[in-house]
Amino acid sequence: MAQSKPTQSLNKNIKLISLRNIMHRRLGNWSLAILLGFITLLAGATLLALSGWFISAAALAGLASATAYGFDYFRPAAIIRLCAISRTAGRYAERLTSHYAALGLLKDLRVDSFRLLATQKTQRHSQTNSQAQGSAPGSAQGSAQVLQRLVADIDLLDLFPLKVIAPWIWASLLSLLVILFWYLLAPSLAYYALAPLLLAWLVVPLFTLLAGIKLAKQDTNLAGIRRQQLLEPLAMMTPLLLWQRWDEAANRFSSTDQRYLQLQLKQQQLTSLANLVQQLLLAGAMLAILWQGIILVAAAQLTVPLLLAALLALWALNEALTPLCQSFIALGLSIAARDRVNQLAQPAEAQTHAPDHIQTHSNAKAVPTGPWQLSVQQLSARQSGALTGPDNVSFMLVSDLDTELDNELSTELSTESNSRRVLHISGTSGCGKSTLLQVLANQLSCSGDIRLNNQPYTAWQLQNVIGYLPQQLDIFDLSLAQNLRLGAPEATEQQLWQVIAEVSLTDWVKAQPDQLNTALGEYGAQVSGGQARRIALARLLLTQRPILLLDEPFAGLDPTTMQQVLQALIARQKQGLLIIVSHHQLPVDATQQLKL
Repeated sequence: MAQSKPTQSLNKNIKLISLRNIMHRRLGNWSLAILLGFITLLAGATLLALSGWFISAAALAGLASATAYGFDYFRPAAIIRLCAISRTAGRYAERLTSHYAALGLLKDLRVDSFRLLATQKTQRHSQTNSQAQGSAPGSAQGSAQVLQRLVADIDLLDLFPLKVIAPWIWASLLSLLVILFWYLLAPSLAYYALAPLLLAWLVVPLFTLLAGIKLAKQDTNLAGIRRQQLLEPLAMMTPLLLWQRWDEAANRFSSTDQRYLQLQLKQQQLTSLANLVQQLLLAGAMLAILWQGIILVAAAQLTVPLLLAALLALWALNEALTPLCQSFIALGLSIAARDRVNQLAQPAEAQTHAPDHIQTHSNAKAVPTGPWQLSVQQLSARQSGALTGPDNVSFMLVSDLDTELDNELSTELSTESNSRRVLHISGTSGCGKSTLLQVLANQLSCSGDIRLNNQPYTAWQLQNVIGYLPQQLDIFDLSLAQNLRLGAPEATEQQLWQVIAEVSLTDWVKAQPDQLNTALGEYGAQVSGGQARRIALARLLLTQRPILLLDEPFAGLDPTTMQQVLQALIARQKQGLLIIVSHHQLPVDATQQLKL
C-alpha cells in the first residue's frame, strides 16, 4: 500500500540510533574524559615503575657508601609525589567528566527516542488508508510497558563509550608506551615479552567477542521479560488472587529469574575464564622479561633497578587490560538496547501486506477473523502438581454452519456431524474441565495440537479474540455500571441494559433504588453468587469476543433463568464459537457434547 506524502516526509526525519555516532554526541566531554582516564593510568604505571626503581636504586646506593652521598633523592621523590597527586586528581576528574558526559548522552538519547516514539504515532495517524481496529501498533507502543522498556534500554547505551571505547583506548595507548619503554631499556626485553603481551591485550579479549555479545543480547531480552513478569502481577494482584492465579504468576517469574541468574553466571564464567588466561599470559610475559633481564644484568647491559622498573611497568598494565574481557559483554548489551530502541522507528511501510481476513498486530502476529474454526487433536494437560487432567481430547468447532439454531433452539443437526459451533463439556469434579478451558484460553501449556482457522495458537494474536470466564470471579467495590464498563469503558447505558437483559438481571436491577449505580460491595458482597456470576458474564459479553469459554456460567441459576441465559448466549455467538463447562444438562440438542 502506498504511503501518503505526510508519512513519507516524517520517515525522512527519522534518525536511527547508531553506536558509531554515539561518541559524536558530547564529543568534547568524552574526549576530555578519555584523556583524563589515560593520564590517570599513565600516572599509576609511572608511579609503580618509578617507585620500584627509586627504592631499589636508593638501597643499592646506601649499600655502596661511596655513591650514597651523590645519589639524587629529591627529584625522583618529587616525581613520585607528582604521579601520586596526578593519579588521585586525574581519577576524580575523569569520573566527574565521564559521568557528566554519560548523563548528557542519556538526556540526548531519551529526548531523541521519545521524539521518535511521538513521531511514529503521528506517522501512523497520518496515513490516509489506516488499518483496521487492532492493527495500530502505536497504541501498544504508547503503553507504560513500552515506555519502561525504552528507559531501561537507553540506560544501557552509555555502556558503549564507558565500557567499550574508553577501556580499549586506554589499554592500547598504555600497552604501546610500555612496549616502547622496554625497547628503550633493551630491545630484547620488548622482543621476548611482545608475544604474550599481544595475546593478553588483543587475542584473549577478541576471543570472547562472539560469545560475549550473544550472552549479552540474551541478557537484555531476558531482563525485559523478567521485569515484565515481576511488575505486571504486582499491578494485578487482586484479580490474580481472586482467580487463584497468583502462584502461577509467581512460579513463572521464579522460572524466568532462575534462567536469568544462570545467564548471569555464564557471563561471569566467560569473563573469569578470559581473565584467568589473560593473567597467565601476563605472568608469562613477566617471566620472559625476568629471564632476559637476568641475562642482561649479568652482561652489565641493564641494572637491577631498571629491570625492576620494567617488571613493575608490566604489572601496572593489569589495571588497563582486565576491563577488556568485559568490554564485549557491554558491547552486546549496547547492541541489543540499540536494536530494541530502533524498533520504534519501524516505518509503516515495513508492515507486510496481509490478506483481508488477517489483520496485523504490533507484535508481528496476525489477528484472526471469522469464519471461525477451532480444531483440537489429542490434547493432554495437567495443572502443576495435579494427578489428573484432560487426556487425549479431540473435537472441532466451526461457526459457518448451514443450519442455524432457531429461536426455540429445537432444530437438531445430524448426529453424525462432529463440527458445531457450541460445545458442552461435562464430567465429574476434578476430571480436568477447568484445566481444558485454561488451555483453550491460552493460559496453560499442553501437549497435542490446537489450531484456530487452520493455524496454531502461536501464530495468532488472541488478546481480543478469546473471552474466558473462570470459576473465580472478580467483582470490585464499584457500582454495577463501573464493574460492567471494566469490559468496555466506552459502553453506553443502552449497551449496559442490553447485556443485563441477556443475563436475565433486568428485573433485579430495576428493582434496585440506584439501578445501574447500585454498589456491589467488595468482592461482590452485596449480591448473591449467581448474580455475581451473571454480572461477570455480562461484562465479558461487552468485550464482544468471537470465541467464548465459560466455566460454570449457570451456577446458582434456576432452570428457567438458565434457559434464558443460554438462549441469549447462543444468539449472541451465532457468528462465533461457544464452549461451556457445566454440570447441568443443557436443554439444547444442537450442541456438541464432550464428556471428560
